[in-house]
Amino acid sequence: MNIIHIISDTFRRDNLAIYGGKGYTPSLNAFAEKCVIFDKAYVCGFPTVPIRGELVTGQVSICRRGWEPLKRDVPVIATDLTKAGVVSMMIADTPHHINNGFFYYRGFTGWKWIRGQEGDHLETQPYDYESKKSLQYREYTRTHPNRLPGGLGNHLRNIAFRQTEADTFVAQTMQTACDWLERNHQHENFYLMVDTFDPHEPWDAPEWYLKRFDASDYDGPEPIYPPYGPNPMNERETERLNALYRAEASLVDNWIGQLLRKIEYMGLTENTMIIFMADHGFLLGEHGLLAKNLSMYEEVIHIPLMVYHPEATPHHTNALASIVDIPATVLDVFGAERGAQVEGNSLLPAIMGETNTGREYAITHGAWVGGWSPDGGSPHGSITDGTWSLLLENRGAPKSLFHLPSDPAQTNNRFESDTAEARRLYQAFLDFLAQHGAPEAMVAQFQERWPV
Repeated sequence: MNIIHIISDTFRRDNLAIYGGKGYTPSLNAFAEKCVIFDKAYVCGFPTVPIRGELVTGQVSICRRGWEPLKRDVPVIATDLTKAGVVSMMIADTPHHINNGFFYYRGFTGWKWIRGQEGDHLETQPYDYESKKSLQYREYTRTHPNRLPGGLGNHLRNIAFRQTEADTFVAQTMQTACDWLERNHQHENFYLMVDTFDPHEPWDAPEWYLKRFDASDYDGPEPIYPPYGPNPMNERETERLNALYRAEASLVDNWIGQLLRKIEYMGLTENTMIIFMADHGFLLGEHGLLAKNLSMYEEVIHIPLMVYHPEATPHHTNALASIVDIPATVLDVFGAERGAQVEGNSLLPAIMGETNTGREYAITHGAWVGGWSPDGGSPHGSITDGTWSLLLENRGAPKSLFHLPSDPAQTNNRFESDTAEARRLYQAFLDFLAQHGAPEAMVAQFQERWPV
């Protein structure tokens, strides 16, 4: 058995027909028909780097790691795979867990980084910050005095040499994965992690993708790298933001489709499990917010998770799943011994249709240790049992509770009327922290936030 694990950063679940269909994603929509669809899959740690930490270690990151390098004494599942005779490969254009000595590829048999995404210090040629296009980018973007922020300024220099769609980062990443399969398909067992940063901002898909979502004339601000927080844009500008994002997601779908077709043509579907997932979503104006660093609404934490298994019958499952369950599943499929650090639950029984039951609660929270991220975000959280969702504030007691079956858009706050449900979920959060290595000071702080 082989596993190909595809991760798309910031890919909202409603890009897909099975989860809402607001995007144009024919490749993944077709793939979904062959898959086990997890209807209740959630983020655990948050955001990019802590999530990657969970995927490569199997260890809950919430109370252990922030946005920081992976310490050399933390066990990784790649080591367990090697002991089981599995060849492992990481191919990624997501930069943050690879650059600056972050070392999240440790233990993989091989790894390759496609350079240039977001703030990657790759190219150095001058850039005209006063051009019309730069001014359009600057009107609604993350703040930086007198010029474009590094995450966008560096990106624009890095993409200056693009000539065709094949030069986009997601295209390079998926083609690299295709090339690797040609050279490595003969391995008896392999684990290939393919991690693309797209459709994470900046959003710069070719114009033919954008025209599908915004065909009218537009000469206003281009929010390709929007600010995080309250939405400062008017209705038309917010429509443009949505179109830019959906276009990028459609680009991702096309190139993931290229990889899926390669897998099919090579006959690998007969002995290969394929996982497609996002690490998290993104607010596109819902709840009056942009991005992901405030309340952990469903648009941010409820992710797409689809698994193809050659011996599994395609179906939907209500099994409540967490990102931290993925490493345990990978090890289970290969029959590899789990390291002591692996804390998730294998999803293989749900994939094979043996159960429709998953974990009792899915917990999401930004890292308590090490802060949230280097760009000023702050840790918020969520607890859900798949029916009720309790949002956790950055400071103080929770104040937002939603009943998801009757209110999937989370517009009717039932915290005051159903406080007992909120208490139950909050206690589950405290229990989770205590069970997964949280420092006593962390547990005590959250207990003090909302005393019994």
